[in-house]
Amino acid sequence: MQPTLTRRAALGGAAALALASCGGGDPPPAAGPRAGSGAGLLSSIVALEHAAIAAWAAIGEVLTGEGRGYAREIRAREVANAERMAALVRELGGTPPKNRPAAEYERLFPRLESEADALHFARDLEERLVRAYLEGLRLLPDAEQRGAAADIAAAQAEDLAVVHVLAGEPAAPQPFVTGAS
Repeated sequence: MQPTLTRRAALGGAAALALASCGGGDPPPAAGPRAGSGAGLLSSIVALEHAAIAAWAAIGEVLTGEGRGYAREIRAREVANAERMAALVRELGGTPPKNRPAAEYERLFPRLESEADALHFARDLEERLVRAYLEGLRLLPDAEQRGAAADIAAAQAEDLAVVHVLAGEPAAPQPFVTGAS
């Protein structure tokens, strides 16, 4: 029996590939951003955004009508998000990760045989992006970095709401509550 690849596992694989594009076991550069500057986390987010750009292109190929239009709009925002985060990395003296060919990302995506498959993948992707930016709010050391992360986290949450509506679900099927009770 062949093991089944779940959407979550595929998205996790795409995130791992994105993070691997940050350099992995390479020795640290002689010059560049100082330790604790946030450049490493920002670079990881850029790599994840590159995977999201490829994912939204694949999702958009499966969706039809209004959904396809939204997929194009969301993909364009992901491009802008990647550019904004990459600019922050460069401001710190770092070199943001480069985008890989779409095929390298796509081989890790789940099969998108229907609109329902595409919307499930889109939901998982947007949830992962929201979590990444919220984590950035907690860990990024600079107010400008946190401000950018907050802006983009809010936009990602809006995109997640659009995905839910396209799937025929409530825009926010559960409250956005974090923390301990």
